[in-house]
Amino acid sequence: MQTLTRKAQKTQTRNSLIQQAEALFSKNGISNTTTAHVAKANKVSHGALFVHFPTREDLILSVVASFGDRLAAQMGKRFEDDMALKDLLKAHIQVLSEFEDFYMRLISESQSLPPNIRSIVYAMNASLSYRFYRAAQTQMKDGKVKKMTQPEFFNTWMALINYYVMNRDLFSDKTPILTEIGEDVLRHFLSLIKTF
Repeated sequence: MQTLTRKAQKTQTRNSLIQQAEALFSKNGISNTTTAHVAKANKVSHGALFVHFPTREDLILSVVASFGDRLAAQMGKRFEDDMALKDLLKAHIQVLSEFEDFYMRLISESQSLPPNIRSIVYAMNASLSYRFYRAAQTQMKDGKVKKMTQPEFFNTWMALINYYVMNRDLFSDKTPILTEIGEDVLRHFLSLIKTF
């Protein structure tokens, strides 16, 4: 059996704390989860958690950054150069459905998060917005999609996604809701933006 170096143990503990925190945030909410809850779930002392994350905000920031990295990696696996708009949006739904529990907590509690944490969420959305709008512009030039600004386009898409994720209990008892009704959301959005 190979013994981990001290540095490897520290990295493993830090990653485990991030994973436990995300699971607890997903289940109980970010604001309802304390550092003591995370430490207990990870079977480390409360003080040990603060060795890795000096403040609760540092822990939340690390969880959101990790989530963003995993989300981007999954998007990257599904996105291809010059992908059609419909395919990009479908891939977005598929990826968000994989992370829906944490994503729902993140969007529902975003206004209560510190600005530096919210900026990570905005950065994730900014890169998606650019990519989606670039694909939409091709169809705008062909007259298949209404001409609109990038914020109008992306905000309409995200409003639909976020509405269904936030109110998922109203539409189905199955989760993730995006797996259940993603095709309907996509069809509805495309009907809103297409020219008649």
